[in-house]
Amino acid sequence: MKPILLTGYMGCGKSTLGRKLARRLGVPFFDTDTLVEEHEGAAVADIFRFEGEERFRTLEREALLGILAQGACCVVSTGGGLPAWRDNAALLDAAGHTVYLRRTAEQI
Repeated sequence: MKPILLTGYMGCGKSTLGRKLARRLGVPFFDTDTLVEEHEGAAVADIFRFEGEERFRTLEREALLGILAQGACCVVSTGGGLPAWRDNAALLDAAGHTVYLRRTAEQI
């Protein structure tokens, strides 16, 4: 089984749904924002503010590539902007099952 990669706007429920789905499937769950924060020792907002979006997007992609390199089935919550940066959308589609969570502004 290929990884399930959850995408969508910030606050649409990727992490909450991802944890539940991974638990139900009995597979690991990863959150790219959390992995970046743990690796850098700083919040996503601070990385954006002090190092810029380009640096954050590079770290985010590296986190995703690290997850995918494990070759295991898992559920991944991606950062809201990850699919829109460079060729990440194609990377996601090639790596597994990409699911876009669509929520209205009122729902978020």
